Amino acid sequence: MQKLNLHTIQNVSTLINDADAILIGSGAGLSAAAGLNYLDQQTFADVYSGWKRKGFNVQYDLMGFSQWTQQEQWGYFKVHLEYVYFSQPASPLYQALFERVKHKDYFVMTSNVDGLFYKSGFARDRFYSPQGDYGKIQCTTPCSQQVWDVKPFLEKMDPYFDTVEQVITSEEGVPKCPNCGGNMFIHARVDGSFIDSVHEEERQALIRWLDENREKKVVMLELGSGYNTPTVIRHPMEQITRAFPNANLVRVNLDRANVPPDLGAKALSVEGDIGEFIHALADAKALNA
Repeated sequence: MQKLNLHTIQNVSTLINDADAILIGSGAGLSAAAGLNYLDQQTFADVYSGWKRKGFNVQYDLMGFSQWTQQEQWGYFKVHLEYVYFSQPASPLYQALFERVKHKDYFVMTSNVDGLFYKSGFARDRFYSPQGDYGKIQCTTPCSQQVWDVKPFLEKMDPYFDTVEQVITSEEGVPKCPNCGGNMFIHARVDGSFIDSVHEEERQALIRWLDENREKKVVMLELGSGYNTPTVIRHPMEQITRAFPNANLVRVNLDRANVPPDLGAKALSVEGDIGEFIHALADAKALNA
């Protein structure tokens, strides 16, 4: 394992410069470095004041929470989506990452649902988001394979939204499926109701990209993927590195940067702040320009 220092940055920069293709695999750690930290107590107190008074302290406290009514749930998610998804502009950190890889044959695979990749310059046709997208909403049955833009549903809540308690005050404001009238949820993978088919085209694009680059020099740049859902990003990045003869894994994580011993010299473990790492890569590129 290497610490984040000039020598490490030079090694990674050389790998990127020599690469034919780059697969970016990212988890929550990247968005946390960009300012969307679900463990940030101060942001939670400022943005989710109604839920702070209910005894919650961070956004993670409500991930997977089920002991609430539909009106409470959608009051929370109205605040959450408007903050995490709709109020966030292009991220300078994501833009710095894009500038570093945009001249390469790149592809993005991410568990993040906040849209910061495509808001910050990354192409939508080089993007696979198997965990969903906060910009969409779906039926929880589901009665079809259809998803809808979530914004009109949020706007319909406005007359029924209690800004102090941050809950919906009437069933009239609770989203209902346009097809069957059933309950709805944001298009994020939480259980078996998640509609995978929406992302099949993205998955096929990734498979084609991998096939095209199988024998080439590929850098697997993994940023902030831990053990909450390791089968989504972390394990696939390792498996592809094993399968591709000329692939190198660069795993950057604040405290979970360990790599499997069997990858040997094909894997570089970088322990440190992801934001510092990306900006240092950008600086290294500028120095070598």
